Amino acid sequence: MTALTPPRYTLLRLVTGAATTLKAESLALGRNHAYLQQYLHKGTPQKLPEEVRVALARRFGVSPDVFREESDPNYQPLEGVPPPPAPPPAPIADGQFRIPEYNVAPQAGGGAIPTNIAVEDGPRPTDHWSLPRRFLGAFTESPESLVVLRVAGDSMEPDYQAGERVLVDTAHRTPSPPGVYVLWDGFGLVLKRLEIVYGSDDPVTVQIMSINPGYPTYVRTLDEVHINGRVVGKWVWK
Repeated sequence: MTALTPPRYTLLRLVTGAATTLKAESLALGRNHAYLQQYLHKGTPQKLPEEVRVALARRFGVSPDVFREESDPNYQPLEGVPPPPAPPPAPIADGQFRIPEYNVAPQAGGGAIPTNIAVEDGPRPTDHWSLPRRFLGAFTESPESLVVLRVAGDSMEPDYQAGERVLVDTAHRTPSPPGVYVLWDGFGLVLKRLEIVYGSDDPVTVQIMSINPGYPTYVRTLDEVHINGRVVGKWVWK
């Protein structure tokens, strides 16, 4: 997973705001359907070539310079776009970890504009949760990869209710084993159960499922989704 650099973050904001998809924009550029997906999440290419920057600029009505790397002297930030999220904070001295909570509500529904991109003040932590490192070791080998998110929608009821906080391991980005993940499905940031379709190979496909029977199951190729992390726990107050 490559770092979410300013030009990558800008591209993600523009794609979301235009209600389009990375796949559609990749094809419009005359590239393969996963071209922009790989640029954003795998770092390939490391930087966009000039002809791609110019083409994207025309499609979104912005300067091509917003897609330059930040180290380029001609880089021009897009007005109104906050900086990408900062890395999680270091562990505190008493053996506990401070886990950031973000104002992000993955939709437990059919998909919606991802609020981690749309919030006014950018994706910065709104709070922190301090938990013992030993306790967190039961969920992940990398506590610094954990974040807390708030559930929205009703498609994952009764297991996940709107407003509940879930603990997400952002280092776990492959849908194996089957489980509940936070993912971008091409239309929005959603909380869903993921399972690889048995026997799928070229391309590998995944079933995206709800727990609430009132919502349908749908299928995407693995290249069409971006898995943000696996849900490893939730907070329940009674």
